[in-house]
Amino acid sequence: MKRFFLIFFSVILVLFLGIAAFLLHNMRDLHSGYKLDVTILPETPTTPIKVGLAKRTITPMVEDTWTDANHNARYEPDKGDQFVDKNGNGRFDAYWLAGFQNNRPATGVHDDIWARAIVWDDGNIQVALVVIDAIGFFHDDVIDVRKAVEEKGMGIDHVIVSSTHNHEVPDLMGLWGPSFTKTGVNDEYLKFVKEQIVASIDEAMQALRPTIIKVSTIDSTAKDLVRDSRPPKVFDDTIQLMQFCDAETNKPFGLLMNWGDHPETLGSDNLLITADFCHYWLQGIEKGIEYDGAIKRKGIGGIAVFANGAVGGLMTTLGCNVYDPWLDQHFKQGSFEKARAQGYRLADLVLNQVEHGAWQTLNSAGIGLRANTFLFKVQNKIFMAGGALGLFHRGFVKLKHLRSEVNLLSIGPVQILTIPGEINPEILNGGVEAPEGRDFPIDPVEVPPLRELMTGPCKFVIGLANDEVGYLMPKTHWDTEPPYTYGAEKPMYAEVNSLGPDAGPTVYKQAKALLTATGK
Repeated sequence: MKRFFLIFFSVILVLFLGIAAFLLHNMRDLHSGYKLDVTILPETPTTPIKVGLAKRTITPMVEDTWTDANHNARYEPDKGDQFVDKNGNGRFDAYWLAGFQNNRPATGVHDDIWARAIVWDDGNIQVALVVIDAIGFFHDDVIDVRKAVEEKGMGIDHVIVSSTHNHEVPDLMGLWGPSFTKTGVNDEYLKFVKEQIVASIDEAMQALRPTIIKVSTIDSTAKDLVRDSRPPKVFDDTIQLMQFCDAETNKPFGLLMNWGDHPETLGSDNLLITADFCHYWLQGIEKGIEYDGAIKRKGIGGIAVFANGAVGGLMTTLGCNVYDPWLDQHFKQGSFEKARAQGYRLADLVLNQVEHGAWQTLNSAGIGLRANTFLFKVQNKIFMAGGALGLFHRGFVKLKHLRSEVNLLSIGPVQILTIPGEINPEILNGGVEAPEGRDFPIDPVEVPPLRELMTGPCKFVIGLANDEVGYLMPKTHWDTEPPYTYGAEKPMYAEVNSLGPDAGPTVYKQAKALLTATGK
């Protein structure tokens, strides 16, 4: 009997140590010792600033799928749909679409998704911004990209990678697999996306040319294009614009657009890979607004880049009754017609601004950069469990702490602040409240709003940049316990997809430090 208990406890110990080793391996720091504390003050340029743009597709090839009796692509095995094994390996090799809920395998491709790159070069420093059609891209993956760029000897001083936060593209984070316990990340596809990001930077470097940079702002967009689904109703619906024109011809060859909205207009029933409304917006700028082969309005050519802004709160077109002036129709339910109406309306606004709006030319465009890494405390038990189980491809610097990053890029007098998640517009634009029923009986801490601390003619704030950590909300808005704020009968949605109540104050503190820093 004694020997039996000895063997039994030995087996238990081995199992315990094995499980512990598995969990620790999944949560290990993937880039141990990585840290940024960068301050590069702008110098007076001795040559005209150069800018290059490029885009590379990151569209996967969807092969395996399911069809109904009429060979229409669907995914409802319980209703008799048939599995089409194009790979011939006896398994369903799916690309799981991110956002909404689990178990959304792509059944095909509606339009290409992209990595779109901009490189600025003032003769002293070169900075790259790449925006990808993805729901999010972890900081560890950004570091992988930076190391690959460095290994290729491109001479880039700093790389920023931002996601559009699209809900109709393959999962790069792991949360949206076939079930809550299985990752949605296809490792080969993630590798491909990283390679295409690097390739887009390389192409943008090759495309560098002397450039005249102009900036402008569209003060607001129509209320049928985006809504705030959570009180208080504070929007980030201005469109910040940076136009790139050839220094010799003054002809535009690129445009950076910054606006805040979830690209989820298609809704959760869609199973086709698509850039959502971003596809039509960028197509409208580059090629023109087109219906049934007829061009309703010409584009300006070149390459357009959309970088998302403050989408927390959350900013969405779901529920909006979007008007299409070219068809004289409204679209409320998720559809490609609705995404087209939204995207083309946005393109029309921008094209109007390009043709008739007021623009400021940046006569002196020296580049400055401040970039800091810091630690987020993970208070969300679900996220901790996901990390331990290996659903997420990111490491923990130490127990319950993730490395992340904020940047402040300046192009002449223009500031571009990067935020590593989905920040509430209240933190940027003002309107942080202390409503009755809040979980923390404190006064607002995220004051003054960050845009009040920013300077220059345009104030770009790019969300989901260099990381995606979920919602970043004011601590006084945190609300998981009754009584609920604003008369709600149940908890709000955002808290479940946040690192915790201290995430918002943490990123606010870090961003404020960059904006108020002086000297070296």
